[in-house]
Amino acid sequence: MRLSQASDFALRILMATGQSDNPQTVEKLAKQLGLAKSHVMKIVAHLAKGGYLETTRGRGGGIRLAKSPEAIRLGDVVRLIEPDLGVVACLKPGSTAACAFLPRCALKSAMAQAAEAFLDSLNGQTLASILAGTQKARLLDATG
Repeated sequence: MRLSQASDFALRILMATGQSDNPQTVEKLAKQLGLAKSHVMKIVAHLAKGGYLETTRGRGGGIRLAKSPEAIRLGDVVRLIEPDLGVVACLKPGSTAACAFLPRCALKSAMAQAAEAFLDSLNGQTLASILAGTQKARLLDATG
């Protein structure tokens, strides 16, 4: 199973935010993680809408975790970012993939169960458990 870049970026943004007691900015996160500012902005908005980040404008504002790291389960974050974890084409919502075995195919069910098991496994980890075993982020600049 392969996740999109967006899930990878979302998890790294949460990690970087969780490593700091100070509010973060999109620019600071982009520079620290070596990501494009536009990607960070889009993912921060998605994570805020999902209730994982809180954003405040103006002086003293910034980006903070909206929940404690112990309350943020990795599988839930991935599920937010990847709403269609279609391991095979027929599992993707609205798929028009031609398949000789549909509408009754046991492979479709097996793949759906595998995707759920993957997310359940990730939910065994929280942001807190990941942060406990991770070094402090070093500066990566997307420009070099």
